[in-house]
Amino acid sequence: MGRWKRQWTKLTAACAVLGMLLASVPVAADPWWEVDPEPENPSPFYDSMLYSEIAPELRRIETSSNRVRVEVAGQSAGGRDLYLAVVSAPDAMGRLGRYKAIANTMLRDPAKAQQMIDELGDFKVPVFINGSIHGNEYPGTDAAMRLIETLAFGDSPEVQAVLDNVILIVNVVQNPDGRVQGTRSNANGFDINRDMLSQTQPEARATVEILTEWNPMVTLDLHGFVNPMLIEPTTPPHNTNYEYDLYLTWALEQAYAMEDSLFERLGLEAQIPYRDFSSGWDDWGGQYVPMYAMYHGSYGHTLETSSRAELGVDAHEAAVWGALNFIVDNKNAMLHDQLEIFRRGALDLPQMPIPDELLDETQWNQYNELIVQDFPTAHVIPVDEPLQQSPQQAQRLVDFLLFNDVEVEAASQAFAVDGTTYPAGTYVVWMDQPKRGLANSFLGDGKNLSDVQGITFYAPPAVWSHPLLWGATRTVVDSDLAVATSPVRNAVEARGVVVGNRATAYAFEPTTLEAFRVVNQLVADGVEVRRTADTFSEGGHDFEAGTFVVPGDRALANRLASRHALDVFALGATPDSVVVEPQNIAVFGDEGVRHAIEQLGFDYDQVSTSDLNAGVIEDYDVFVNASRSWGGSGLSDAGRASLAAFFADGGDYVGLTEDGIELALDAGVVDAQVDDADGNAIVEVAYESESAAGGYPDVDPAFVFQPMWFTELGAGVETAATLADGEFLVSGYWPGWESSGAAGMPVVVTSDNGDGDLTLVGLDATFRGHPENTFRLVGNGIFDGLD
Repeated sequence: MGRWKRQWTKLTAACAVLGMLLASVPVAADPWWEVDPEPENPSPFYDSMLYSEIAPELRRIETSSNRVRVEVAGQSAGGRDLYLAVVSAPDAMGRLGRYKAIANTMLRDPAKAQQMIDELGDFKVPVFINGSIHGNEYPGTDAAMRLIETLAFGDSPEVQAVLDNVILIVNVVQNPDGRVQGTRSNANGFDINRDMLSQTQPEARATVEILTEWNPMVTLDLHGFVNPMLIEPTTPPHNTNYEYDLYLTWALEQAYAMEDSLFERLGLEAQIPYRDFSSGWDDWGGQYVPMYAMYHGSYGHTLETSSRAELGVDAHEAAVWGALNFIVDNKNAMLHDQLEIFRRGALDLPQMPIPDELLDETQWNQYNELIVQDFPTAHVIPVDEPLQQSPQQAQRLVDFLLFNDVEVEAASQAFAVDGTTYPAGTYVVWMDQPKRGLANSFLGDGKNLSDVQGITFYAPPAVWSHPLLWGATRTVVDSDLAVATSPVRNAVEARGVVVGNRATAYAFEPTTLEAFRVVNQLVADGVEVRRTADTFSEGGHDFEAGTFVVPGDRALANRLASRHALDVFALGATPDSVVVEPQNIAVFGDEGVRHAIEQLGFDYDQVSTSDLNAGVIEDYDVFVNASRSWGGSGLSDAGRASLAAFFADGGDYVGLTEDGIELALDAGVVDAQVDDADGNAIVEVAYESESAAGGYPDVDPAFVFQPMWFTELGAGVETAATLADGEFLVSGYWPGWESSGAAGMPVVVTSDNGDGDLTLVGLDATFRGHPENTFRLVGNGIFDGLD
């Protein structure tokens, strides 16, 4: 337990309760308030503010009021600025001495700090408002602008009370691309409100920086459209890694206050999922902004306004005022319990179930048994081989944890866990830290909820695990661990090695995303790269099928090792292999597929159904398809004829998930039978020694969503990977998985179609851009068509 003082040092340095720090932002070349107008798609239901009008209006407010400061928190995927407005009384930063006294007390004794906060009445708590994360849910941003205006210039007792008690942090337009385009998603096609765990998008990363900088006591995420207006907290299941009893104590009462304000100001009713629904609107997944904020101690709420017209703006504004007034009345006690969330983590205190008085507020089962758990002692992440499967992914994982305000330490000496000795420098993520829930949510295996009756999920996934799905080895330690550690600020940079001296050629294996990126860049630079179809051995090393071979240039080998962290092996002779030529790739798939292909370094064209109907596919070498079925609506006879000609002419094909697989089956180019199931889970996959499975160990985790597997394989169809035999499910929600017949069945197969090569993948290898470790299956499939 002696670690808590060190843990609380970091917490208090960052804790926004103290109001000590403002987010630092880069200085733009041009003033942020000078925005060039562009064609926009405003709301068709009311006169919504254009994106190009927001910055000048914020600048007008900032220069006219000493209560407002505006910053640029980052840029969107489309390069548009994200505006962060900080609103409070002019003297908000004028009491730092007293705040520092609280901080010093928190270092010595968190319980005493809680008592001290109860005695102080003039400190301010941060409250975060997130405007219109879905771009075409326009009212959220307009309501945020109204709130800023009122607090900047208003002089009512209500306004003054909020200014005296709150630092309002407003992410004014969280999705400027979507607001301009009139779309839910950003310019990359991502739903940012599904990206908070993966953080593939710049808008999500900017929001993470705001939350880790401020640790807001309350988070209000402004959405639309549900009628009557919906105000969280949610239905079950509630994620195990929250301190849900503390959260719900205040979130439910705050929801009631917002409901009352909505009715008093506008005469509108509201619905509260916790109280009013049995299931279907849950907070299990941390991919949503309010749920992610809960890991930082915030009382998080999604607000779904009911009207697409200006009444929707009014409703958001009314509900937020209800929350602000509630905070003014209950600030001390709410803050006390926010600190209790952190204190439990720092001192490794037990979680508590939802108390009976809160269960009495709903008629629905809240599955209290899912709300508490015994946290492990630590998660151990090796730095390098042989204990670490991927040093590059370990580096990425540790830097990701640090970016998210998870404390990571390094061992000062070697230590042993279950008979394995880990060297000094090994990363240790202790679970006695203030944000233990966030750390464990990222690093744990997740839970198997398949046998829990009566639960449903608003949106997948039901499970995530960054080490399992990113390909980084980590060990969960449940027993006592006696090792001295010290905090790290950055992960150790992964480094490769060059093995051997004089060489005819050099080889590196397809075990990392960087290997694929390097190959594509080398090919673009005119360097000859070859790829093996089969396994081979040389110099005591067994090489994977799909290994890449480059010329025997020592300087090149050294560069690949030092700059790209690849292990490069000298070869006495060039093995049987084919030259990697640039491929003309067409992609029909969602944002996850496109993101994966970009991460692999491939150039591609996104094609639509109308493109396929126009016959463009015949101009491509490879078709990567995850979303276009053969018989679904939209594909014309001409489109099917063009696809048939593509296959007949030797076109290569990578079919992902149900639609991608069924197009190949229905087109008659692969002879196989399939079965599928409803669910999503992390599963164990057994890989064969095939180039389509090159770079994977014998057994490795993967993600499935609406899993599909092959029950019969016809002539010429080969298995590249199967679900593991027996207990293949690690975690997630797949009811009936044990009796599904999927164990041991193929989930990745390959087939020759004349001159064409086809790869079909029943795993969800690219789900929302998260399972990075299986992106390489797509890369292998693309390269398998090389002649």
